[in-house]
Amino acid sequence: MATERTLRMAKEAAPADGAERAGSCAHCGDPLAGVKVVERRLGGQRRAYCCQGCSFIAEQLYLAQAGDRDRRALDAALPEVRSAPGGPVQWSQCQVDVNGMVCAACGLLIEHRLRRLPGVAQAHVDFAAGRAYVAYDDARVTAERIVRAIEQAGYRTGAAAQPVRARRIELARVLLAWLAMMQVMMLAVPAYVARPGDIAADVEQLLRIAQLVLTVPVMLFSAVPIYRAALSQLRAGSVRALGMDLPIVLGLSAAFAASVWATLTAHGPVYFDSIAMFVALVLASRWWQARALARAHEHVQQARRRAQLAALRLVAWPGSQSYETVDAALLKVGDKVLVPPGETVPADGVVADGASSVSQAWLTGEATPIEKAEGMPVLAGSVNLEQPLVLQVTRAGEATSLATLRRLVDAAGHERPRVVETANRVALVFLWAVLGITVLTIAGWWWVDPAQALPNAIAVLVATCPCALSLAAPAALGATQSLLARHGVLTTRVAALERLAEVDSFAFDKTGTLTGAEPVLERVVPLRAGLDAAAAVGLAARLEALSTHPFARALAQAARRLGVPLPAASQGRAHASAGVEALVEGRRLRLGKPEYALGLVQVDPLPVAARLLQRVEREKLACASVIVLADRDGPLALFAFGEALRPDAAALVQALRRHGEVALLSGDRREPVERVARELGIERVFAHQTPQSKQALVRQWQTEGRRVAMLGDGLNDAPVIAQADVSIALAEGNALAQARADLIALSSRLADVQRAVAGARRGMAIVRQNLGWALVYNVGVIPLAALGYLTPALAAVGMAASSALVVGNALRAARG
Repeated sequence: MATERTLRMAKEAAPADGAERAGSCAHCGDPLAGVKVVERRLGGQRRAYCCQGCSFIAEQLYLAQAGDRDRRALDAALPEVRSAPGGPVQWSQCQVDVNGMVCAACGLLIEHRLRRLPGVAQAHVDFAAGRAYVAYDDARVTAERIVRAIEQAGYRTGAAAQPVRARRIELARVLLAWLAMMQVMMLAVPAYVARPGDIAADVEQLLRIAQLVLTVPVMLFSAVPIYRAALSQLRAGSVRALGMDLPIVLGLSAAFAASVWATLTAHGPVYFDSIAMFVALVLASRWWQARALARAHEHVQQARRRAQLAALRLVAWPGSQSYETVDAALLKVGDKVLVPPGETVPADGVVADGASSVSQAWLTGEATPIEKAEGMPVLAGSVNLEQPLVLQVTRAGEATSLATLRRLVDAAGHERPRVVETANRVALVFLWAVLGITVLTIAGWWWVDPAQALPNAIAVLVATCPCALSLAAPAALGATQSLLARHGVLTTRVAALERLAEVDSFAFDKTGTLTGAEPVLERVVPLRAGLDAAAAVGLAARLEALSTHPFARALAQAARRLGVPLPAASQGRAHASAGVEALVEGRRLRLGKPEYALGLVQVDPLPVAARLLQRVEREKLACASVIVLADRDGPLALFAFGEALRPDAAALVQALRRHGEVALLSGDRREPVERVARELGIERVFAHQTPQSKQALVRQWQTEGRRVAMLGDGLNDAPVIAQADVSIALAEGNALAQARADLIALSSRLADVQRAVAGARRGMAIVRQNLGWALVYNVGVIPLAALGYLTPALAAVGMAASSALVVGNALRAARG
């Protein structure tokens, strides 16, 4: 870069302009003038930083080099999560596999049950994964007690013995319900279209019996999950735990009981068709959602498995280069590991041998490669770019900075704001209102006409059976999931669609999200007469053919794009973390850092460096990553590298600005972050951000009442992705970020993110339409049924028509 040692020497040799030079940040080098300085004491020295982000990264790098003693000292200064009279509480954690959950409401029920246990600090249930995560005080409650509480709520624990068989059974329930529904509705048609007396009594009774025979398997097999969920809600022992399943069960049971009685007495209407249709629709919508969630969860699990780090542990270094491949979690402090080019650093450590450059883009958000030489610290999760490195492990396993980020992600994910589906929010009020109206109907008609008391009460229960209300949200959300899946966007949490439709603040990461992760050649500045930019690119690309550095790939792509032939070269040598040298067309050339390239010059390098610095400042390249091409007579050309915006980034930002505020959060330096923001028209810009500071920013916006969506792809984005109200990760990004994201863009195209936002808003508009119709229908039909103007048969027809209307409207969300 243009700020390397030689250019600094030239700058210091230049005449002073009379102004006193301000101090610089101890990590990034930015001037401290005009900023709120953050001071930290590291290694007995007090150092100044321009922001909390730089101080965090500096602390991590220092701890990676200093070892566990200083880590314990820093951890001792961190605030405790919670204190007790006897001292701080050390929370234990456990995770329990849960089987038998029907929908997301089951997860909320289990969370409610677990949080009532003394000693449980936090409980979070991942419905898609079928797993409960619990933080608890083992002095007050045991893991066995937690498992028993889940089982007492009506669910099974432990890994499912045959998950494939369980999925087949659930599919069989759906298919049986639909098959029975079609047959029962055909048998019910004559009763609806015939005039009184057209059907003989024995034929009518035969139709009733046939419908009963077909409906019994639906109630005994297909409807079991609905009854099991309602029973679990009752077992919870709290009014707040009651949900939509209980009024559904009451309506189904009342309709089935009345139909069975009418069949046994050979008199009165039956509602078997409505029962079969409703069970089929409810199970189909829930199976649809579960299938979409399972697909998204499997993608996340595959990404996590691919992200498992392996380490090449040297067994007899330095006497031997032989190594063994082990899991990174098995490394110990003091181990020596080999990190080949292109591989991920498995643990925090210091370079014991070798020199290279590493990318921390996923870890810190800074796109520029960072040079590492012997004795310098390297963080786990960094990617080695050029030469092999031998590292001595200073922190391994759960003590690494990578593991610290994972714990931060888990904590934020379990604390994220939760919303319940709109239908479930009114379920409790609806349940008690229906029961109260039913009791009043029986009591009122008992005094007026006892013979009409039971039929009118059944009409109330059947008419107000929450078919449309319970289908309003799941059917529309399931259709929206289907639409997004066709466009390559997986939904890992159904509630995220509701939150995405209500978002008013959008936060973006920069590197790898709005820009590509690889640097691109932005400018070529020829410095020698007779040398044009294309020829300079050809010379540079030929030299960089000896290197694996990201700049080498950028130059090769530029040469191919320009169609420049590469000249012959010989005697090529690559110098780690410096540059490359070769004999090209009879003259020796160097390409790389300024001090390395100018080392070939045969004259005094300081005046040459001073002139080069002036040219860099005149070309306004001081903020870019710059390398120099030089021969023995001096510099030939400057090459400036930067990040290229994704082709659809501007369109996405412009579209989202119509829905709310857009902000850019990045761990990179201030200048490249502000440049990207200017090009995209983003006004709120936050540079030098650590994972913690990003998370804190989003948490602050949430306390101000904003609903925040976060889009990122790096490991450093994982905590803020977990904290945001709704989050979107790119599939080509880090697996940990995907594991906590609500939506995953499989193609990593930003245009798909725009479709997801539009699809969620359209889907939630349909949900509101469905809920409005369902509520209007139920409010309007209750007085008609209670006053005797609506017979049970007409109530069943109304219930079926209302449900069909809701489902038909919901299917509009799948178009687009």
